[in-house]
Amino acid sequence: MAALKVLQVVGFKNSGKTTLALNLLEQAKNKGKTVAFIKHHGHGGPLELPKADTDSMRLLGSGADCSIAYGDGIIQMHQQKQTATVEELVDYASLGNPDLILVEGFKEAPFEKIVLLRSVEDSLELQKLQNIVLAIAPEELQLDNIRLILQNDSKLLQNWFANWMVIDNEGI
Repeated sequence: MAALKVLQVVGFKNSGKTTLALNLLEQAKNKGKTVAFIKHHGHGGPLELPKADTDSMRLLGSGADCSIAYGDGIIQMHQQKQTATVEELVDYASLGNPDLILVEGFKEAPFEKIVLLRSVEDSLELQKLQNIVLAIAPEELQLDNIRLILQNDSKLLQNWFANWMVIDNEGI
């Protein structure tokens, strides 16, 4: 059995991470893949929660460390935890037995990643990261041992991702 495939999309603010991640998600779903998605909330402050008067939020507010609600095919989980690693989040996401997990953000995490570059300065900073399997940039950049696709070459990117989804990366 192949290892669970995890692919990160990383870059600086407004580099197109969400747009790319949504495109990859759509492509994976069109290939019949089940996909879990993890997004780093980098906007400061806690996430918005459902209204406080819902049963699941009343339970959380009454001291439950985790509240899970299920209805009509949707599982909703809220957990209070001061810190969580991306590895823990991947473990949570893997509970649904997806074919792959897409992660937006968490630059320092150890998973294979696509790096979105806006400039040479970005490339200098982001080349310090581990497990970069692809860089996407608006123009040709000189990168050491990192494959580069121009951001307007959507066909090449689609082909790369289609191949990535089927290549067994067990042991990487």
